[in-house]
Amino acid sequence: MTDMSEEDKVVVAVRHHGKIRWFRSPRDLWVLDANKWRAEFIAHGYDVPEFNSDFRFGIVSVNAENAQKFLDCMKAYEVQADDLSLELAKRYASAKSWWDVADLFPIMFVDFDRHKVAAFYSDGAAMERYIPDGWKGEFIDFANDYPEEELPSSSKFWVKRGADLLAMLNKRGAEAS
Repeated sequence: MTDMSEEDKVVVAVRHHGKIRWFRSPRDLWVLDANKWRAEFIAHGYDVPEFNSDFRFGIVSVNAENAQKFLDCMKAYEVQADDLSLELAKRYASAKSWWDVADLFPIMFVDFDRHKVAAFYSDGAAMERYIPDGWKGEFIDFANDYPEEELPSSSKFWVKRGADLLAMLNKRGAEAS
């Protein structure tokens, strides 16, 4: 993998065996089914090479069966919620809206336990479409709209002592416009 700046990486939340973990990595690593992504390019007339086994640890389709192997390989990209929270706290006062700290918030929630993907982003590949067979994918503001049992407040690094910094940033941005 080539070195990339933190700004070029995305944050992704993952539930595996009941535990929510956070990763900051190149976005392409989270296109769960590379064959579906490739097929869409081909359908639009592009000549796309076969999957390169050097890419994403040789895993063509990340699913519940190979999730542990994938997450083990992704260990170098794992970040602690407290580190994301600290970075948000440092930048919060000067942020005019969510957009100023968007790089800290997850664009995707991969739930290996429930075979489900939720994605929310402003641009790029439709992450929720390139998922393993039998999985459910949706474009939804999961950080705000998922029920407590799917993404508990206790797991959200942006919620501290009952204060939801994301909601406050959204309000700040709406008031400024």
